Amino acid sequence: MKKRIIVLTAVLLFAVLLFFLREKGIGREGEAPSGTPTPAVTEPRELKNVWIMASSEESITFFYEGKEQTFSTKGKVQEALSECVGDLTVQGDKITALVIKPDKITAKVLQADENGIELAGYGVLPLAESFRVYRLYGGLAEEPTGKVLVGSEETEFILENGTLCAALLTKAPELKKIRVLLGTDGYRGYYHETVEFTADCGFTVETGEEKKHFGAGERCSLSEKEFDMEAGRKVVTPDKADGKITVYSITRAGGIPSYRGTLEIEAREEGLLLVNEVTMEEYLYAVLPSEMPSSFGAEALKAQAICARSYAYTEFLANRYAAYGAHVDDSTACQVYNNTPETEEAILAVKETHGQVLFYEGEVAQCYYYSTSSGHTAAAEDVWENAEAVPYLQAKETGYDTESPWYRWQTFLSLEDLSERVEATLKERYRTVPEQILTYDGTTGDYISKTIESVGEIKSIRVQEKGKGEIVTKLLLVAEKGVFLIKNEYNIRSVLAPVNATIYRENGEKVEGAALLPSGFITLQKGTYRGVTGYLVAGGGYGHGVGMSQCGADAMARQGKTCEDIIGEYYPGTELGFIYD
Repeated sequence: MKKRIIVLTAVLLFAVLLFFLREKGIGREGEAPSGTPTPAVTEPRELKNVWIMASSEESITFFYEGKEQTFSTKGKVQEALSECVGDLTVQGDKITALVIKPDKITAKVLQADENGIELAGYGVLPLAESFRVYRLYGGLAEEPTGKVLVGSEETEFILENGTLCAALLTKAPELKKIRVLLGTDGYRGYYHETVEFTADCGFTVETGEEKKHFGAGERCSLSEKEFDMEAGRKVVTPDKADGKITVYSITRAGGIPSYRGTLEIEAREEGLLLVNEVTMEEYLYAVLPSEMPSSFGAEALKAQAICARSYAYTEFLANRYAAYGAHVDDSTACQVYNNTPETEEAILAVKETHGQVLFYEGEVAQCYYYSTSSGHTAAAEDVWENAEAVPYLQAKETGYDTESPWYRWQTFLSLEDLSERVEATLKERYRTVPEQILTYDGTTGDYISKTIESVGEIKSIRVQEKGKGEIVTKLLLVAEKGVFLIKNEYNIRSVLAPVNATIYRENGEKVEGAALLPSGFITLQKGTYRGVTGYLVAGGGYGHGVGMSQCGADAMARQGKTCEDIIGEYYPGTELGFIYD
C-alpha cells in the first residue's frame, strides 16, 4: 500500500513538472512552445502595372497607388531594372515573381473614353482593367485616365497582347493645336447625317494608308450610310498651309463656314462626327469675331484674345470632350467658333497678343466673360454649382457698362405664359441637373430631388436667395401641383425665359422673345399689365456676370484704357504670361 502511494506521488510530481516546463516555453523537439503564435500564412498578391524605379540584386523599388516602396526579392534580380512597367507578385514582404512589359509605342491620341484610347496608326486599343497613368515630370505621380490628353503626341503607352496597360506622361502638355468639335445647324447636336466639303486649293482625303487627291473647288460628299466604318476616320488636308476647307453641309450666322487646318470625319452608329484641328492662334482668328464685335476698341479685342486663349487652354487640360476626340466644341458651351467670319481687326488682336494668357499663382486662370454688366460682376461660386471660389472671380462693382443697351431692361411675364414655360422647362432641367431642381416634401419639411411629373398652374414666384453682387441664386415657385426650389442662375433664366414676351431695353429698343432671361440680376413684382396678371421682371446686364464684361471692356478701351487696364479691372490679382513663344 505504501509503495503504491509513493508511485502515485511520483507520477503527480512529474505531471506538475511537465506542466511547469511547458508554461516556461520548453517543449518536445519539433513542437511549437505553448503560447507562441503560429505564423500566419499570407496569400500572394499581384500588383499590376506598377512603375519600377530601380533594383539591386536583392530588392526592387517601385511606385504603386501613390507610394514609393522597396521590397526584397525571393531570389537574385538577374539584371538591373529602372523606369519600366511590370507586374509584381508579393507574398508577405517579399517579391516572389516579376514580369516586365517592354512593348512601348508613342502615337498621337485621337480620342479617349472608358472603352479605350484611339491612337493614330493603331486604331482603338482597349484599356487593361488595371490601366494606370504615370506622370514622370515635375515629381512622380499617378494620375487619372482623363489626364491622357487628346491631341498629345508625346505620351508613351505600354502594351501587352494588344491591350494598353499604362500611359507615361513624359513632359508637360503643350497646346500646339486645338481640336474643335463642329456642331450641326443651330448647334442642335454633334452627329451629322451627311458632310459635303471642298477647299480653296488642292486637298487630300486620307483614310488609313489610302490617299486621294482633289483639285481646288472640287466637291466631295458622303453620308453616314456610305461611310465605311471599318476603314477608320477620314482626314482632309489642304495642300497649302493657309488653305481653307469649306463645309457646305453646315450653316452658320455668317453663311457657309470655311475652316483653317484639317477636317477629320469619323463615322459612329449615331452619325458622322466632324473635328477641325487647327493651331491655337488660327482658332482664335475665328473665335474673336464670333464672341466680340470687331467694331469694339482695339485694346478690348486684345483683352478678349487673351481671355479666349486662356479659356481654351484650361479646356484643353480639362479634356471634357475626349470621348469625341476634341478639346472644345464650337458653341456657347465653350467658345463660339467661326459663327462669324474672320476679320482683319480680330486677326490683328490675336497676333499682337501671340501666346499670351492670364496666370494666377502659377496656373493659367479661368477667364470667363460675358456681354454686359449690370453694374456688378458675379462670384463664380454663385453662378455655377461646383465652381471653385477664387479671388479673381469675385463680385465687385463696375461702372463701365452704363451706355450699353442691355445695362437695364424689363419684361412682363403673364401667369399663363409663365405656367406654360415652367411646365415645358422644369422637367427638362430636372433631367439634366436633378440636384438643382428641388420639390418641397410636406412630410419632412425639406426640399428634395424628386421626379417631376407635372407642375400645373403657377400661383406665385419669388426670389428666395441672392448671391454676392445681387445675382439671384434661388427661386421659389409655388404651383398647382407642388412647391419647387430652383437653384443656379442658368436654370432660373431658363424657367423665366420671355419666349412670348417683349423685352424693353434702356435705350427704348424692343427685343421680341428670348430662350433665356438676359441675366440673373433681377427683381420680381407681381402686378397687372393691360388687364393681364403676371410678373414684371426688371433686370440689368446680359450674360452670367462672371469675369470680363465685353461691353465694359469696350467702354474702357474708348476711354483710353489699355488691354492691361482691362485685365486688371476684371481679373484682379492675375498676371500676364505666355504659354508659348
